[in-house]
Amino acid sequence: MKNPKLKITKRDLPHWEFDGAVYFITFKTWQRLELTPAARQIVLDACLFFHRKRYNVFVLVVMPDHFHLLIHPLAKEKSQESQDKYCSISSIVKFY
Repeated sequence: MKNPKLKITKRDLPHWEFDGAVYFITFKTWQRLELTPAARQIVLDACLFFHRKRYNVFVLVVMPDHFHLLIHPLAKEKSQESQDKYCSISSIVKFY
């Protein structure tokens, strides 16, 4: 990979994005609310919705009150006019 691009943002914690990197993402439910099996299935389906479209999922586990995800963002299509070569983590998890 030639000259990978490093992006650093700051929210509650610093978030670093490195073009072509693999990311470990963890989310927890609001106030550690325990999800029903049906709700956990919705989370699983949502995480897999863009698998092989915006990112590749290596492993995913949905627990009663949190989930873990290991993903690799994919390169954007050449037709998009964005300066970013890869899908950003914020666009994947919908944080703007």
